[in-house]
Amino acid sequence: MSFVARVPVSRFTRNAPYASIRVSFHPGQNNIDDLIYKALKLEGAGFRVGIYGITHPDGRIGEEVRRARDKCLKRGLDFRTKSSWGNIRAGFTGLTGIPAQSARRYSPPAECRTSELIVDPSGEVYRCHADLYSQREPVGHILEEAFDASRLDLFRPCANFGSCNPCDVKVKTNRFQEFGTPAWRS
Repeated sequence: MSFVARVPVSRFTRNAPYASIRVSFHPGQNNIDDLIYKALKLEGAGFRVGIYGITHPDGRIGEEVRRARDKCLKRGLDFRTKSSWGNIRAGFTGLTGIPAQSARRYSPPAECRTSELIVDPSGEVYRCHADLYSQREPVGHILEEAFDASRLDLFRPCANFGSCNPCDVKVKTNRFQEFGTPAWRS
């Protein structure tokens, strides 16, 4: 069964200035034409979908993101960019809630949260990108009847703080697109 047939649109319906389902475009990792096809299929079923890329200092990657954005906008899809974050060309780029030089020095205990629904291809839901990429214990499954996405943005104890993925510690916007929402506290 497909996602569209099994997941009610109401599970992803909320009053926010951007799409409830946000897909990351990573040049060289996924194909923009496949993402557009799948996004349009989801939108045709009533879901709101946005595709995101990063403004990357590498001109080749940046140009590929710009071409992807243009393709999406021509098809009526929401495409947004976020600033890149990390060590690029031996220099640090991006805004983070933790000083870049100190991010690895923090250790538990800390409490973390996310404002994002991070779902892997099998439907497992993770509390952060680091848990997803490390395949640590998911917090639920998108098809579970009792799954409550509204509880994801609660601060929870984190035993892995300090091994965070850059996407998890950067300064973010909240659901109202207000900049500066912290993802952690110690």
